[in-house]
Amino acid sequence: MPTNLKEKVDITLISWQRPKMTKLVIQTILRNTPRSAFRLIVVDNGSDDTLYLENAHSDGIIDELILNETNLGLEPARNQALMKVKGEFFVCADNDCLPQKDWLENLTSLMTLHPDYGAISLRTQVMIGTGNIFDGKEDEDIVEFPHPGGSFRIMRTEKVRLLGGWRDVPGRGTEERHICGKIREIGFKTGFAVQVKCLHLFGPKETDRWGYPKEWKPEETGHSDIWHPALEAGDIEEDLLLYAGEEDVVDYIKQ
Repeated sequence: MPTNLKEKVDITLISWQRPKMTKLVIQTILRNTPRSAFRLIVVDNGSDDTLYLENAHSDGIIDELILNETNLGLEPARNQALMKVKGEFFVCADNDCLPQKDWLENLTSLMTLHPDYGAISLRTQVMIGTGNIFDGKEDEDIVEFPHPGGSFRIMRTEKVRLLGGWRDVPGRGTEERHICGKIREIGFKTGFAVQVKCLHLFGPKETDRWGYPKEWKPEETGHSDIWHPALEAGDIEEDLLLYAGEEDVVDYIKQ
């Protein structure tokens, strides 16, 4: 499926806390994506530790860096990143997913081959809240779904700007339901890539709820108070090694 990219794709990454997780995500992007194929735009929502981000920006790893003094919320941060986007396509990413090799070329190919789609997300190993949408469809390219999340979701820049982007609301709610709903209202489909995958991090076993400290309440993490086996098991080292380099994984699991 990979094809030669005609122009750079903007990867917009929103971060908040979890600095080692954020570092692993960025290192995996660099390892699994041709550097000439993308621009990396990072918006940090008032994290306590931004040293890695500042150094990565100085070293040219991060092309655009916005450091908010406070947590403005996911949707306002996405709008900040959207203002920096230059290409035909851009990717929405959170700081807890690792994309597989050739993911960007594959996603871009899907958007080119399926012009009726306005947004396509990578398929994560744990699909919370989506049901068994891939059953019987493992040979297809895309499974249509009304609100694919920000697990490396590619979108058409012109259409998102035409719609006015995201809501200017604090906190973290249902950004994918809002923006994907608007995209569908103007006649485009949204969905998940079937063959192109990413690993959704859950943090080390000593933590739960996507790597946040156990004492944090669900509303403090921006995730729902749900239970899933992965939340108890934490990240599995063998899975991590499929996406990230061994040296980076060892450093990450020691956090």
